[in-house]
Amino acid sequence: MSSESNTPTSVDEAVTERPSEEELRAAHVDLGATREVRAPSPATDAESLRAAYLGLLKLSLCDLAGARTLSVSRAGDGRTPGSQVFSRELVGDELALRIKGADWPFSGLSMIGLARLDDLQSCVESVVAEGVEGDLIEAGAWRGGASILMRATLDSLGADQRTVWVADSFRGLPAPDADAFPEDRELDLSRVDFLAVPLEEVKEYFARFGCAPGVEFVPGFFDETLPALRDLRWSVVRLDGDTYESTWLALESLYPGLSSGGYLIIDDYQLIEECRGAVDAFRREHGITEPIEEIDWNGVRWRRASEPPRPARDAADARQVSRRLRDRHSERAVERSGQKPIPTQRELEVEYELSRLRRRHVSGAVRERLRRSRLGRWAAWLRHRAGRGGGG
Repeated sequence: MSSESNTPTSVDEAVTERPSEEELRAAHVDLGATREVRAPSPATDAESLRAAYLGLLKLSLCDLAGARTLSVSRAGDGRTPGSQVFSRELVGDELALRIKGADWPFSGLSMIGLARLDDLQSCVESVVAEGVEGDLIEAGAWRGGASILMRATLDSLGADQRTVWVADSFRGLPAPDADAFPEDRELDLSRVDFLAVPLEEVKEYFARFGCAPGVEFVPGFFDETLPALRDLRWSVVRLDGDTYESTWLALESLYPGLSSGGYLIIDDYQLIEECRGAVDAFRREHGITEPIEEIDWNGVRWRRASEPPRPARDAADARQVSRRLRDRHSERAVERSGQKPIPTQRELEVEYELSRLRRRHVSGAVRERLRRSRLGRWAAWLRHRAGRGGGG
């Protein structure tokens, strides 16, 4: 498993009040990076070559292997559907944001940062080494970076008999269902086009890294697709659905099949209270007592100790079901006209300044028209008075 510096510790207390995005970014930069941007040096032995390959892959997935690293942020309240998305370059100490998985990559394929990728690799290596039964699944994949790492780790270990399942709508998040899940009424990410990555685009990323074989895609919103996977056996389940609804549905559908010794990994547990609320409620309802362990500032996991019932359906049956669901259209899907260009932070600043100047110009012109209008009315009144000889 992880080295001592990456070993998770128990989560003893709930996260306090949620900071704004600006405050959180500033705090991460102030605290600094938790890991160097380095891949292990290659050597002639197979294990060193494997570690070097996976280390370089993780840097590439986070867009930390090149000369520049571009970030995407949301202006104002990040929970407001209309919040402006903009891009900027991370320089100097700001690279800590990417290293720690505290921003959205403009070009990278994973948002989760190096520590969570390191831990995910360790979990995959552990279940293979210990013979924990089952495939691996990520529910909420975005561009597919974490799943690419899972597939690459399996391939580097010769574990090609295991399948990596990638479950996502590939159309962004659904609009909140306030009736069924009132917990999500203040968290609406459905209008954020940046989070909607088409299936064919994600498949191309897997192929680009040589990780296409041994992958099964499950496209569609979780309420439409994940119940069909309920009876499968899993060794690693990674959840990254953000909302209460997505987290609850994924746990309800996938946790029953998690093998003893398998890992349940949850992103955003410590940052998004809706996600944390779903996890805590599910654990209470199902009497889950295995301790939650902290991976980093945002991710947690636990390892299942109890043995689940035997699966009633095999993977081949589930693949047939997922293919039949592939073309379903949900009424909760947000229609999109394709990815819009993302303005830079400087472009937003210039647009704001121009807008301010326009308002000042319009305001000044309006005031001038009003002044002239009032002067005209006074002049007419005075002319009228003069024509009457100035009498009262």
